[in-house]
Amino acid sequence: MRNKIGLVLVGLALVSWPAFAQRGNSEVSVNFTGDFQKQAFGQGITDTASYSGGLLANYRYHFNRWSAIEANYGHTQFTQFYGSGNISQASLNEASLAYQFTFGVAREARFHPFLESGVGALFFSSPSFAGSNVSGLGQNRPAFLYGGGVTYRLKGGLNVQAGYRGLVYTAADFSVPTQLTNATTHIAEPYVGLTFRF
Repeated sequence: MRNKIGLVLVGLALVSWPAFAQRGNSEVSVNFTGDFQKQAFGQGITDTASYSGGLLANYRYHFNRWSAIEANYGHTQFTQFYGSGNISQASLNEASLAYQFTFGVAREARFHPFLESGVGALFFSSPSFAGSNVSGLGQNRPAFLYGGGVTYRLKGGLNVQAGYRGLVYTAADFSVPTQLTNATTHIAEPYVGLTFRF
């Protein structure tokens, strides 16, 4: 199912690319992230995740000096420790869409601050659970995205950017009763990377 959704998104992006990639309003970026999930607790179960690093790629379209829209793909891997004794090696893929407020700064300026808010989907998968007879499960979660950052223009269309993103969602439990918290949790995701505007 995830592969089909990914193919549909890629297809839509390719079809719409010529319309969006005009007048220098398009921007792509690749970023390195830190991923820090807040501990979740509910129904007598604690879910604690290891800290990890990841990758974030996005395509941004600037409508004008004040606003832009951004499509994101992120990936990270980490370990989840449940209070029941289960340990999960988890892989997380993110697909999200966000609106950005860009403060009306002229394109020629060096610094371009932004704030963003949006929604997305988180796709968790795990090959195995230590302490459990369960293996090879996946789980999807809707997420709320917020954040902000700044882009610094280097030369031509090349920029460097740094920012912070937060993702709010229900903690993954892979439908295993001894891992069920039903608790809302949060991933803090600082990032730094390069962008190219064209």
